Amino acid sequence: MSALKRLIVNADDLGRTPGVNRGIFQAQRTGIVTSATLMVTQPGAGEVPALAREHPQLGIGLHVALTGGTPCLPPAQLPSLVDASGRLPAKAEGLAQADPEQVLAEARAQLKRFRELIGAPPTHLDSHHHAHATPQVLEALVTLAWETGLPLRSISDEMRGRFRREAIPTPDHFLDGFFGEGATLENLIRLLSRVEPGVTELMCHPAVVDRALETGSSYARERGRELSAVTHSEARHALQAAGIRLIHFGQL
Repeated sequence: MSALKRLIVNADDLGRTPGVNRGIFQAQRTGIVTSATLMVTQPGAGEVPALAREHPQLGIGLHVALTGGTPCLPPAQLPSLVDASGRLPAKAEGLAQADPEQVLAEARAQLKRFRELIGAPPTHLDSHHHAHATPQVLEALVTLAWETGLPLRSISDEMRGRFRREAIPTPDHFLDGFFGEGATLENLIRLLSRVEPGVTELMCHPAVVDRALETGSSYARERGRELSAVTHSEARHALQAAGIRLIHFGQL
């Protein structure tokens, strides 16, 4: 492992709403965010390509969304994933009985839509609500990583060890403490001061809180606090003080 400290600050949920999009691109333009993951099935995904062209420094990966909303494929092709109204489960726990082949088919369809939208492959893969902690979803994303050579988010030492054994690129460390009550500038600075040598991913969810987010997510106002923190000058000063270099997944 390199003695250098390199940090990927990844903003999840790009494409969810116009306010989320505005917040993420603002966080890259004026803050410390370097990377984002796109939900291709969400209402705001269509405006992302134009925004991405204006912000080429932001690495954009695929946020495989198997929870919340509707799938990319026709629901009739995914009976183990959707309810009677054709909607995906609200949380990852609802994927426990999912058919692995259907999970992989939907993940591949979302990857195909990403390429059609952005006109390029994603920088990496991760999942909404950490769904790839579920065995069926993990196998699907591992298969996509094999097929594409893309890096994959690891959220535990066990997961990271498997990816290392299978030569799937992944960061050395993962920080998810900048969330909920931890979404404060003070906590962000504390996390940055503890970044270790090697490559670390810090997950965040910055947004300009709009009506669509308020009505569609239980995690809304906190996103505004995250945006304030990651764009604060003290966050960049903390990076400099800790000797951290910012990168995105495409630079692994």
